[in-house]
Amino acid sequence: MQSSPRGRLRVSCPVIYGTRVLVPALAGYLDRYPKVQIELSLNDRFVDLAEEGFDAAIRAGVLPDSGLIARPLTQSPRIACASPAYLARHGHPHAPADLVRHNCLAFMVATGPEREWRFPRPDGNGVERITVRGRLDVNGGLALREAALAGLGIILQPQVMLQDDLDAGRLVRLFPDWAAPTWPIHVVHLPDPHMPPKLVSFIAFLRETLGDGSEP
Repeated sequence: MQSSPRGRLRVSCPVIYGTRVLVPALAGYLDRYPKVQIELSLNDRFVDLAEEGFDAAIRAGVLPDSGLIARPLTQSPRIACASPAYLARHGHPHAPADLVRHNCLAFMVATGPEREWRFPRPDGNGVERITVRGRLDVNGGLALREAALAGLGIILQPQVMLQDDLDAGRLVRLFPDWAAPTWPIHVVHLPDPHMPPKLVSFIAFLRETLGDGSEP
């Protein structure tokens, strides 16, 4: 009974990553393990795995100190962009340092608005850290995208969410000569020396299909 993955697996994941990346990949997992049922909760907050009964969570960004086991998957590029209408009204920033004169819309993380934006320097010599300011902070990436499309300001959000808008010209990428900053993507779970096969198989599948191979 314990050797074959089976049962309900409760997983939390950020909305965009879950919608655009995880859900399409799950078909392969569910085909491979027909006795597992996945309950996927999409939200942009850090859930409490123990309190809320989750087996695992996908998390983007720098992880806070916790007792969770974190296994790296990949890096998620993030793009600074704005609408053509915003740039026409307020000017086009040509380097990250110019952002201090613009309305930058911040993503709300557990510790508050993300106001320090980091950009890898083109010469490879470290990163440029810019403290941005803005009049709108939001705890959801999709809402920030809508705000940018409405011309409210500049956002720094995952490329996987913005690519269609960039391709269509609804949003304009800023600083194309600079490498895109990235957020690490991890799968986390509670420490357990006897992890059930459904969780072991799920983590192995994620690392096989979504991982970048940077760690064994």
